[in-house]
Amino acid sequence: MSEVGRKVLVTGGAGFIASHVAEAYLARGDRVFIVDDLSSGRMENVPEAAEFVEMDVADPALGDLIRQEKFDLINHHAAQIDVRVSVADPAKDARINVMGLINLVEAAREAGTRRVVFVSSGGVVYGEPEEVPTPEGAPKLPLSPYGVSKLTGEYYLHYYKVIQGLEYVALRYSNVYGPRQDPHGEAGVVAIFSTKLLDGEPLAIYGDGEQTRDYVFVRDVVSANMKVSDLAL
Repeated sequence: MSEVGRKVLVTGGAGFIASHVAEAYLARGDRVFIVDDLSSGRMENVPEAAEFVEMDVADPALGDLIRQEKFDLINHHAAQIDVRVSVADPAKDARINVMGLINLVEAAREAGTRRVVFVSSGGVVYGEPEEVPTPEGAPKLPLSPYGVSKLTGEYYLHYYKVIQGLEYVALRYSNVYGPRQDPHGEAGVVAIFSTKLLDGEPLAIYGDGEQTRDYVFVRDVVSANMKVSDLAL
């Protein structure tokens, strides 16, 4: 699936990571549509060459758009990503992360979309892993509604591949950093600490400071998205 000039949908494309992904598709000559409800994304992140639609991924109108445009590829970044919100309001988390995904893949199946790239999370689907570094096949025991919703998304996509024939790849991000990252979010310590240092503010370190994290630069994440988008069908 390495041909250029494809029609690609990027959900959440006004956000930190997905806006970079959208730019990479455009640079390859793809026609890119972006769907984002702007609840956390920003219009200034949307590439000028992309076609933008302000929309919630759980809105039935998304299905109408997918069936109308018949995208070759869908890159699904749109999500509720705040663990605290998922704990306070599990129904909201499930509506966006689970029902939004079902809304998308049902329409993709009907429209003949060839592949979905799904953004999951290595930081939450494993819970508290016994082994660090954690192998991909380690037991998945999420400890938050957010983690449950991401793992549920992977299982739904497995069903759609095996039973319905819709190809997918799930990427489990963890600790991505880089330009456009929100320095005021729940997570994203690189952006948070950098902003505080520039502003002369103290850094808050919780626990004993011995935590271990695996960080990845956003451009490397973009590269991974491009590689899985090009896997042979």
